[in-house]
Amino acid sequence: MDFFKLSKEETDFFVYIGEINREGYASLSTEITKISEEDRKPNALLCLATFGGDPDGGYRIGRCLQHHYEGKVALYVPSLCKSSGTLTAIAANALVIGNQGELGPLDIQLRKADEMGEHSSGLNIFKAINFLEDRVIDQFRRYLMDVKFGSGVSTRLSADIAAKLVHAVIEPIANQIDPAKIGEHQRAIGIAQQYGELLNEMTKSLKQGALATLIAGYPSHGFVIDRKEAAKLFNHIYKPCGTLRSVFEAVLPYCFDFNRLGSNPIVFNFKPETTQEKPNDDEPTSQQESIAPYEQPTDNTGESPDSPRTESPTKRSRKKGVGSSPSSV
Repeated sequence: MDFFKLSKEETDFFVYIGEINREGYASLSTEITKISEEDRKPNALLCLATFGGDPDGGYRIGRCLQHHYEGKVALYVPSLCKSSGTLTAIAANALVIGNQGELGPLDIQLRKADEMGEHSSGLNIFKAINFLEDRVIDQFRRYLMDVKFGSGVSTRLSADIAAKLVHAVIEPIANQIDPAKIGEHQRAIGIAQQYGELLNEMTKSLKQGALATLIAGYPSHGFVIDRKEAAKLFNHIYKPCGTLRSVFEAVLPYCFDFNRLGSNPIVFNFKPETTQEKPNDDEPTSQQESIAPYEQPTDNTGESPDSPRTESPTKRSRKKGVGSSPSSV
């Protein structure tokens, strides 16, 4: 797996830390439009740390970056970039994931009607239906064989008895499934499907079948998709080089402050100070070990050790854009 080659002189840097929502999207859009056409760099790199949030907001953030920096968007994931943050990642032409960085599945989370602050996966009801289907077949076969060879009655009568036994076992469970809920959950899953397809149209960042895997291929919403797993899903996965880590050195401690990742977003145009680049174990030792941004890597497998830098910053240069929406899905 290759290192991401960063050109600071040709890149606008942005930071987004906190919940994904429309307020955060509006703040990012404002920060981008503040840069005049003459001063805007050809490339954009967004450092994103979030637990997730509103899929509509995640889609708008991705579209915003694609609109202003068409074909030249990179996303840096130093820590958590879950749920709707992963949706935004589909909009990037290059995805740079640190050692402690991780993405997450895209199964939409729905609020539980009678519980405060609790959510359930939109896939739960379909998992239950699939389980019932499997159980019906297994139970019918078992009852049929038991009745047929245990009592010596005809196959037709045995099948009739087995069907009635299965019905008696499954019906009380099946009656608890609300058809209206099935439609609601199906529409919710369709949100991730449609948004993912739209964002991927411009970047072609996902491999064949990867979107379906992100939506329904993992056992839980919190499942860890680290850099190595992400390389199975995305076409352009990189490791952070020393230059990139030096640029965001002042920001990284806040990306690992988990109290911030689910709160109102902090969004700003980050302007790194011109300092001497620090040596880093991640830094490639020759030109051949690096590749230019937005080029397709030649190998998406393998992972070399690199240690995240989490030193406390001594200086920060930033502006805040704070959203206020408490909702999340």
